[in-house]
Amino acid sequence: MAQTHEWMFYEVMWRGWTQQSLPVPWWARQAFRAWSDDFDRGTYESKEAAFASNALYRYWHMVGVKDHRQESLIGQAGEVEPVYDKYVLTFFLYDPVSGLTHLPQLADGAAVEQRMPRPHVPTVVSTYRAGHDVTLTERIFAAPVGPRQRAVTVVQASARSGDGAPKEGWLCAAVVPAGPSGFQRHDRQGRLLTDRRITQLRYAADQALVETNTGWGPAFDSPPEQFGVYGNPDHSHDPDSYLVRSPFHDLAHGGKLNGALQAEDQIAGLCSAAFAWPFRVSGDEEFGITVRLPVDFFQGPADLDELRSVDADELHTAHEAFWEQKIKGSGLQPELPGEVGHLGALFGQARAQLLVLSDHGEIHPGPTVYDSFWIRDSSVEATACSLVGDETLAERQLGTHYPLKFNRGGGRIGPCAEYGFFGGPHERDDREWDSNGQALWAIGRYDRTYRGSGLGAKLYLPYVRDGARWLRDNRDGFGLLHSGWSAEHLGERDKPHYWDDLWGLAGLYEAARLAERIGAPEVAELWGAFDDLKAATAASIRWVLGEQRDRLGEWETYIPTGPGDVGRRDSTMIGAAAYFHPLRLHMGSKLGDEVDRAARHTLDTMYARFVTGGFRHDAAWNAYGPYLTLQLAHAYLFAGEPEKTDRLLGWTVAAAFPRTGGQEAALGAWNEQHAYSVASDFAEVPYRPWYMGDIPHGWAAAEYLLLLRDILFFEADEDRDPHLYIAPGVRPHWLGEGETIGCERAPTLFGGDFGYRLTHRPGQHRVDVEILRAPQGVRFVYPCRFGPVTGVTVDGEPVAPAGDDVRIPAGMRRFTVEYA
Repeated sequence: MAQTHEWMFYEVMWRGWTQQSLPVPWWARQAFRAWSDDFDRGTYESKEAAFASNALYRYWHMVGVKDHRQESLIGQAGEVEPVYDKYVLTFFLYDPVSGLTHLPQLADGAAVEQRMPRPHVPTVVSTYRAGHDVTLTERIFAAPVGPRQRAVTVVQASARSGDGAPKEGWLCAAVVPAGPSGFQRHDRQGRLLTDRRITQLRYAADQALVETNTGWGPAFDSPPEQFGVYGNPDHSHDPDSYLVRSPFHDLAHGGKLNGALQAEDQIAGLCSAAFAWPFRVSGDEEFGITVRLPVDFFQGPADLDELRSVDADELHTAHEAFWEQKIKGSGLQPELPGEVGHLGALFGQARAQLLVLSDHGEIHPGPTVYDSFWIRDSSVEATACSLVGDETLAERQLGTHYPLKFNRGGGRIGPCAEYGFFGGPHERDDREWDSNGQALWAIGRYDRTYRGSGLGAKLYLPYVRDGARWLRDNRDGFGLLHSGWSAEHLGERDKPHYWDDLWGLAGLYEAARLAERIGAPEVAELWGAFDDLKAATAASIRWVLGEQRDRLGEWETYIPTGPGDVGRRDSTMIGAAAYFHPLRLHMGSKLGDEVDRAARHTLDTMYARFVTGGFRHDAAWNAYGPYLTLQLAHAYLFAGEPEKTDRLLGWTVAAAFPRTGGQEAALGAWNEQHAYSVASDFAEVPYRPWYMGDIPHGWAAAEYLLLLRDILFFEADEDRDPHLYIAPGVRPHWLGEGETIGCERAPTLFGGDFGYRLTHRPGQHRVDVEILRAPQGVRFVYPCRFGPVTGVTVDGEPVAPAGDDVRIPAGMRRFTVEYA
C-alpha cells in the first residue's frame, strides 16, 4: 500500500500535468506519457512508491566541484537540485499584463535548449523562449568560495527581449520539492536514499535566504520584490488543495504572491515558495539575478557573508580557468580531425565527470543512488584516471581508500574468510567476490604506469600478498570463486560467475608481476596461485562447452555467465567480454587456445543476438547498457575487428545525447542503463518494468576514456616483448586529405609517456607517422586500415613490407606507409 505522501505526490503531479498548472519535472512527464500500472514489485510496495522514486527515467545533467562531496543535478527545464538538500530551485516568467505564467516545463521541446559551452568545463546553460517573446537564460556552475574553499552552486538567471522590442514582466524563482532525481526513493528494505519532502519552508527576508526544514536553501544576491511561501495549514488530504495553495495558482488568479514568510506541510511534505523580480528590457538589454546554493556546510551570518563574498562572474572566470588547466593543460591530449572531433570533446567531459564524482579521493560511480565507494567500479575508474593523466586521484584511491576496505578480522563472510578480503558494506553484503582480483589488478596496473611512485611496494604487504592468498584459499570444490552477486548484470546471486574467476586471474597475474618487480620472496607462491585458478577456470569452461555440444546439441559456441548456467544463451554472457577488456587475458592466450577461441565466438554470439545499435540487456535490466556496449566495443578492438568497435562506439556516443520530443534528456553523459523508450523517442516502450541506475555513470565515463585511448594506441606483451599498437581502431572515414590524428603526453603501462601524430594523404595512398615521445625499448606496430601495404619507409630508409601489420623497431621517430 502506498504511503500518504507517495499517493499525494502522485495525484498532485498527475493533476498538475493534466491541468498544465505546475512545473512537473521531465521524468514525471515521461512516466505519464507512457503510463503503466505495472512496476517493480520486488523493490517497491506500490506504483506510487515506484513513481515517487523516479524508478524509470533517471536522466539529468550535473555540475560540481572536484573532490567535494555533493553535486547538483540540472533538470531538462533548468531545475537545480543539490543532491542532499531537501529542495529544488526552478525559474519561470510571469506576464502581469496577460496574467500568464510561463513555465519551461510546459513548453514544447523546441522552446527549451540546453548546452555546455565547453564540454570539459562543467557549466550548463539553459535557455527558455517564452510565448510572449521573452527569453530566460540560466548559467549554472559550482565553485569553491572563501578561505575554506567550501562549495557553492551558482545560478545566474537573466531575462531579455526575444525580438528587441520593449518587454516587461517578472523573472521568478520557485523552491519546490520534486526535481530531476525524484521525490522520495523508498524501497521495501526501508532505505530512504532520496527524500525531498519539504515539511517546513521559511523565507528570512532580512537575509534574502530560504530555509528548508532545518537547513539553508537558496540565497539571493538581491532580494525579490514579491514573495510567497505555501504549505498545508489545515492538514488537508485533498490533492486539489495543493493545486490551489500554490504560487502558480496565485499568479494565475490574482497576479500576486501571498507574502507569507513561513509554511508547513506534515501530510505530504509538498511546501513550495516563489520569488519575483520585475524587469523592463529592450534591445540587447538583460535583467539578471544571482542565486547561490550552499551545497557545503554553511551556518551563521559570517558564513552567509562568505557565501556572497566573491562576485559571481569572478567565480565563473576562476571556475573556467581551473577546468581549462586541468583538462586541457595536463594529461593525455587526443588530437582528432573534424569528422570525429566530437569524440575528443566527450573525452574531456568524461574526465571532468570523474573528477566531479571524486569525493575526497573516492570516485563514486554516480551522484545519487551510487554515491558511495565500490572496489569494482573504482578499479576501472582509477585505471582510466591513471592512464589519462589524473594520477594523483588514482593514487589516492588505491593508496588511501583501498587499504581502508581491506578486512583484517578473523570471522567469515558467507563461505569465505574475512581476513584478506577487499570490500566494504557493498562487497560484504552482496558477496562480491570479484573485488580482490579488481583491487590487485588496479594496483598492479598503476604500479606499471607510475613505477617511480613506489605504490606497489608500499601496498605489497599486507594488501597485495594477503589479498592474493585470499583468492588462493577461498574457492569452491571445483577451484572457482563461490556464488555471489559481483555485478547485477551477470545474473542471479546464488550462482557462480566466470566474471569473478577472470578478475581473480588478472589480479593474481598482476600480483605475481609486482612481486617480481620488487623482488619479493613470494613470487613462486603467487604464480602457483595463478596457475591453480587458471587450471580450474579453463577446465570448467571446457566442461561447459562440452556439455553444450554433447548434451544440448548447441551448434553455437558461447561461454555462459557461469558453470551453473549450461545452455543459458542470454545477455548475461556479457561478462565474458572481460576476457578481452579490461583483463587482456587473450594476450598470450592465458587460458589456452580452446578457451581463447570460445571467448572470440562468444563476442560474435552476443553481437548477433543482443546488439541493435547498442547492447540490449533484456535478461537483467530490460534496457540498453551503455558501459556494457563500450566493453563489447573494446573487446572487439582487441579481437582485431575495429569496424564493429566503430559501430558500437557510434551508438554509445549518440546515447550520451538522447532527445525526447525534441528536448535534450542528457548533455554528454551515460546512465548505467539507457531506457528503450528514451533511446527510441518512445517508439519502443517495454512491456515490463526496467532497471535504471545513476547518471553520469562513473564506470561508463571510465570505459569511454579507456576505449578512446586504446583506439589511438594500446600496449601489448608488457612483460616479454613490449610493443605498442599505433592507431589500431582508427577507421578510414575518420581522416580526410591531409588530416592528422594522434595524442600527446599519454601515460603508458611501460612507465613512460607516449605521443605521436599520424597524417593521412589519401590522394597519394600514404600515411605519415611521427613519434613525438616514447618509452625506451618499446617497438611499434601500425595495423594499416586503409588498404594492403605496398611500401614502408622507416627514418628515411625503405623496408620490405611484411603484411598489413607494419612493425617498427624501437627508437625510430618517423615512418611512412604506402597502401594500394
